[in-house]
Amino acid sequence: MLCPTWVYAEQSVRLSVNAELYSEPVSVHAFLDDWETSNLKKGKNAFASGKMKLETQKDNWTLGWVWSYDYQLNFSEDMAKLYYQIENDQLIDGNRRYDLELDAQHVDTVGTRFAYDWNMGSNWKVTTGVTALIGRHYVDGNFKATGQTTNMTELMDRVDWLNGYLDYSYDQPALKEDELGWNGKTDKGYGYSFDLGLAGKIGQNWSVNLQLEDVLAHLYWDNAPFTRYTLSYDQDGRPRMNIAGQLSTTKEYKQKLPYKITSEIRYEPETQPWSLSLSSFSNEYLTLAQLNGFWQTEPVKYGIHIEPQTQSLGFSAQHKNIGFKYMADDLATNDAHRFSTYLYAQYFW
Repeated sequence: MLCPTWVYAEQSVRLSVNAELYSEPVSVHAFLDDWETSNLKKGKNAFASGKMKLETQKDNWTLGWVWSYDYQLNFSEDMAKLYYQIENDQLIDGNRRYDLELDAQHVDTVGTRFAYDWNMGSNWKVTTGVTALIGRHYVDGNFKATGQTTNMTELMDRVDWLNGYLDYSYDQPALKEDELGWNGKTDKGYGYSFDLGLAGKIGQNWSVNLQLEDVLAHLYWDNAPFTRYTLSYDQDGRPRMNIAGQLSTTKEYKQKLPYKITSEIRYEPETQPWSLSLSSFSNEYLTLAQLNGFWQTEPVKYGIHIEPQTQSLGFSAQHKNIGFKYMADDLATNDAHRFSTYLYAQYFW
């Protein structure tokens, strides 16, 4: 978490860009590129979250434009391994049972944000914000199946039996929905998002900062297509495979947006140039914690950041008008499983 500690003037303009990416089974590069890699690890989560904000602040009021992107997957380890093997043209494991689960969410929005700072005494501030959203793209759904494989080499013979279902809504078809009658026209989504911030000091040397983004956020898609597939496969059956698909475009779809929570508690001696903090980033499926150390010079504050869970290391620099943070678990970005960056530029008058 990178929170500039400069005292705000009465009026300012600020541009900020933040990206948080993490993939447990494959690198972030492979996660965003059809899992094409030679290295697969255990894991059940992968996400890419980005936000760009251009805001102006006057006294307690903030007004700005926001672009937000979220791509979030939660899956069983069997699902990750099966998908990896298929995408890399590998023979799937034989003589084993598969429990396949996948929850997927993708959303791309732009919007206008209004916020107000509520001063709670001299040391505490609560920020409440609301964003009017326009949804540009989305996918929201889940897949579940169970199956058993044999030791045969041909794929259709290697699968003994499989039963499952897929239920998802979208703005662009991913599974040949045009063959089921989809006309290719989806209305834009409209919705809202609430955010909440808390910042303050405890005693002389301790401070806390808590940010809850999209804590209550929904998009409403008119005439939203959704597809429900049921799948059954039995090597001894005739026919072996039965796939039934149902398509609808006649209802409104309410999509709940994924929330993000960032927090930091900081120790900052009054008479020393150094400070320490513990921060975290959380979503629905996991929390990543960071240890941070800072050194204040004139006019730049430098920081070192360590994320033990992902074995990531980062560096930051903060100036009154510009700053950045970069963190990854591998200097070769194509091999990194964790990537985090934050940039800001601001002007006061």
